[in-house]
Amino acid sequence: MAAQSDMGGRTEFFGPVVREPNEPVFHEPWEGRLFGLSWFLIPLIRGQVDAVRDAQERLPREVYLSGYYRRWLAGFETLLVESGYLGPDELDARVAGRSSAAGPLQTSRAKRALQTSRARRALMSRALRVMTRPVLPRWLAAHVLPLALGGSRPTLQRPRFSLSDRVRVRAEQASGHTRQPGYVTGKPGEVVAHLGSHVFPDAHAVGRRARPQHLYTVSFQADDLWGGTAEPGTEVLVDLFESYLEPM
Repeated sequence: MAAQSDMGGRTEFFGPVVREPNEPVFHEPWEGRLFGLSWFLIPLIRGQVDAVRDAQERLPREVYLSGYYRRWLAGFETLLVESGYLGPDELDARVAGRSSAAGPLQTSRAKRALQTSRARRALMSRALRVMTRPVLPRWLAAHVLPLALGGSRPTLQRPRFSLSDRVRVRAEQASGHTRQPGYVTGKPGEVVAHLGSHVFPDAHAVGRRARPQHLYTVSFQADDLWGGTAEPGTEVLVDLFESYLEPM
């Protein structure tokens, strides 16, 4: 069964893109506050975006589809409860004005985690001060930020595929969070770019250790994806990790 987040390329979700004239950056003030808070929440909860995506994908369908920032809010709440920062009913209780058990932060293990989180907060604060400068030094943007804040990671493993190689996306999707879209699963394509090695999000999202993987841009022909109903001569480019691909 496809994950509720896996809507790309699926014909049942095709439709016109509705453009809102003069669309604001945020439709409600709380959306902007949540966006700002996210920079400080992420270092507290595993320190990475993949975990937030995984938490959102585990939400009830009606919550997931209720709106972009509502999904963010519910995902952060889920992770804060799972990390012990909040009790299971703490936020709802505070909104309702009633008492509730707080998260189990008084245990020795949680105290050590809190100390780690304080160090993360200090590091993130320094990083944010640098990032809010009008112009970042070129060496910092090119070499430091992708490693410190992004997913770029070095690896000793050689790339399995080269440019122009014909490949097929593996026939199954991994359970849980994955960056393998359902609509290209099992489909043939051609490697057109190698994007270096990166953190593997399927493992990263759940805190599982895994070697960095090579990332490729793969070109697909539209008729291979959607058959005769596809627009003729259309090419679709998708970035895919090495373990998603098989040689043809």
